[in-house]
Amino acid sequence: MSVTFFVDSTGEGVNMANSNAARVLGVLGYGELAGEAEADDFLGRVLVGLALTPVDAGRPAAAEGNFIDCGRRAGYIQERLEELRGLAEEARARRLPVCWG
Repeated sequence: MSVTFFVDSTGEGVNMANSNAARVLGVLGYGELAGEAEADDFLGRVLVGLALTPVDAGRPAAAEGNFIDCGRRAGYIQERLEELRGLAEEARARRLPVCWG
């Protein structure tokens, strides 16, 4: 499963695995894997996240039974926040909300 952040359904979005999206959404102060926010609010949260979140050390891959967690490379959260920054700036310029789900 995955979560995609987007401005509208016709453009490209930022896609993440559920566990990574949950981590990024937590940094932004959101608790749900589906939602919508005004562009200015979302951009503000992204900027605060970039300023205050320590550099992501990553997480090694792990397997437990049939469940496989592919892990997360170091710096992943900051990379994704930068991508979301661009998405939020696009949404702001187009006066549209940022959506995810």
